[in-house]
Amino acid sequence: MEPLRVGFLGAGGFARHTIYPALHLAPVALQAVCDMDENRAKSAAGKFGTGRYYTDRHEMFEKEDLEAVIISMGPDPRQALVLETLAAGYHVFTPKPPAPSLEQTLELAEASEKHGKTLMVNFQRRFSLGVREARRIMQTESFGQLTQLFCSFCSGAYGSVKHYLLDFAIHHFDLARHIAGAEVNELCVFHNEVGNQGSFAVAVEYSNGAVGTLQLSSQRLWQRNYDHIEITGQHEYIVLEGLWGFEHYTGAGNTFKSNFSDERNGELTGDGISLTEFVNAIREDREPIASIHDCVGTMRFYDAVLQRKKGVISLANG
Repeated sequence: MEPLRVGFLGAGGFARHTIYPALHLAPVALQAVCDMDENRAKSAAGKFGTGRYYTDRHEMFEKEDLEAVIISMGPDPRQALVLETLAAGYHVFTPKPPAPSLEQTLELAEASEKHGKTLMVNFQRRFSLGVREARRIMQTESFGQLTQLFCSFCSGAYGSVKHYLLDFAIHHFDLARHIAGAEVNELCVFHNEVGNQGSFAVAVEYSNGAVGTLQLSSQRLWQRNYDHIEITGQHEYIVLEGLWGFEHYTGAGNTFKSNFSDERNGELTGDGISLTEFVNAIREDREPIASIHDCVGTMRFYDAVLQRKKGVISLANG
């Protein structure tokens, strides 16, 4: 496959720690880097790309032969840049969350549709070793129909409850949909807040009949593995610990697998595979996994929990 010619907007610490190191795992050719900080742009371009760098994105767009642009920065400053880049005729790949709000996510989805360009959100946990293996097992006849899903996603303190939900818990709003393979029909939210930190108990009913529970909290410690997912089928069940360890329980015998060699490895965490999916979708002219249109459902889920309404909330009609 011909490598996808990409430019990169942003060369901050998060991008250099996550997406830049994963570029070599995907069929992409990093043509140039742009960052307002010239030293950061020069450093990232020299380490991961051709060495060409810019401090003005318009100059990069004019001088470089690009097919797509990776935009890595927070959701607030990123929103206008994504809209501008789509309008300029480029496919776009961004970190999670898709946007600062549900309304702005819908704006991005409309822009992607209007300009006929792919916009993919890097919900990399979808592509992690454990989640990919769980999805494979769930497709087998022996697993049967999904009946119940439990997700526990707890962290240390955040600056605000909203920031925790949008920056951290958003992963499990997304995984709860992706693993179930269905949208949330109804949910019920209970919330506790102490010292500006929040804990949530969320019960959900999916469109395929399965039920689920999410345990979310910013009142724990950072120094621990914080992903725990239990997936129950008619005849078997799966337990995921972290992003790359899983336990598969069956009547005939159990399987256990884990790999903790490098907790930021782009293959284990899914960043490299996510980038590859972005390229493949463009080359094959199809919607990618975690497209902006699919991620609207994740943001609807997030928005419902953010409102912290007690009682049953229906998402069936959007």
